[in-house]
Amino acid sequence: MDLLDLTQFYPQRNTSVGSFDIIDMTDDEKKLAEQYIQSNGVHGLDNYLSRRLDVWKDQPLDIAVVGSSGVGKSTFINTMRNLMPEDPGAADVGVVETTLQPTPYQHSEYEQLKFWDLPGIGTPNYPKELYLERVQFQKYDFFLIISRTRFTENDLWLASEVKKHNKRFIFIRTNVDADLMNEYNDYPNKYNEEEILERLRNNCLNYVRTVDANADVYLVSGHLRNRLLYDFGRLNETIIRDYPTLKQESMILSMTVSCKEVLLAKIIQLKSRIWLVAGASAAVASIPVPFLSLGFDATIIIKEVEFYRQQLGLDRAALEKLAQVHRLSIEKIEKELSEVFPLQHLTALRKFVLDFCKKEAIGATTEEFARFVPYVGTMIASGISFGVCFLVLTKILARMEQAALKIIDITMEASNMAVQQQLKQFSLD
Repeated sequence: MDLLDLTQFYPQRNTSVGSFDIIDMTDDEKKLAEQYIQSNGVHGLDNYLSRRLDVWKDQPLDIAVVGSSGVGKSTFINTMRNLMPEDPGAADVGVVETTLQPTPYQHSEYEQLKFWDLPGIGTPNYPKELYLERVQFQKYDFFLIISRTRFTENDLWLASEVKKHNKRFIFIRTNVDADLMNEYNDYPNKYNEEEILERLRNNCLNYVRTVDANADVYLVSGHLRNRLLYDFGRLNETIIRDYPTLKQESMILSMTVSCKEVLLAKIIQLKSRIWLVAGASAAVASIPVPFLSLGFDATIIIKEVEFYRQQLGLDRAALEKLAQVHRLSIEKIEKELSEVFPLQHLTALRKFVLDFCKKEAIGATTEEFARFVPYVGTMIASGISFGVCFLVLTKILARMEQAALKIIDITMEASNMAVQQQLKQFSLD
């Protein structure tokens, strides 16, 4: 497959109106850009737009994880950080309560995202009446309240306090995979996964809705290998949706692609960056690209495509981690991935992006890209430069999205097969 010939995947361009949607600048972004130009002129606009691309890295993200001893907090925290128990930096996993004070665990790739393991409520050092003050309640953006069986009186009390202070909380029921195995072992002839999960959910809802009539419960395994199963995707979707608005972009870009819900959120966020990247690149119209009659900074485009690869979990380290977690051969993953996005293009992105820019620029006309002018205005010297950059990024991101979806399908199949093998083993014992 020659990925440079993308006509087999994408509609033909219409030279009068084009085929791609533009995610426009927000009014605030337009105002800030105009103010910059009024103060500084067009010179340096590329640096201004490039800085805007990295704003998300400056937002601290602090999520509190609360629950009694033995409910699986450490395992859950590791899973949210894409770590297995034996990985460097992983939270200690065990049944003995070791949390004596709020303990932060940074995400393995994004240091601004921290999951805080909070001490249990009602311990000698953290009595209920002093709990909020001693754990520095106000510093957390979100509270994840975890239980392995029933939610306790202390869990419900904390949820009530969180609600009073207009913060968000989520109830999470862990280890449902173990519950399903036990149910299968006890009642193999009556086993029905959907009915069991519904019973577990309703049992939890009877408790949590005494605090909030609209509260929901998310059933998860907690283990990294099973993160695509049960409610884990829906849980991540809720965290993203309900996260404080000013920090949503940072939260989305700081999460591991652990499910389709996170992937979709990332794709939307990455699309919203395209005008910034194309603008920053085309703003440097005086920098020639050897094979083009127009100018833009190809380095910015290459850097953004590399960012796509890392964000969508398509880099070599991410693929090797998936192979390890799901006990798959890296060769199998690479073979299936190559059917969607040839591996040689993922590993040699610079050459691929430059060749692709050349392909898009050949025959580009002012009329074809005139539709970009309302978005570019007088900020950028060439609508053609902006248009080529925009289409290159749009097409590559769309194809990488398909590759990431393929990876999720592979790992989902592996997770389901592992569960079926465990059930089969139970029936033989």
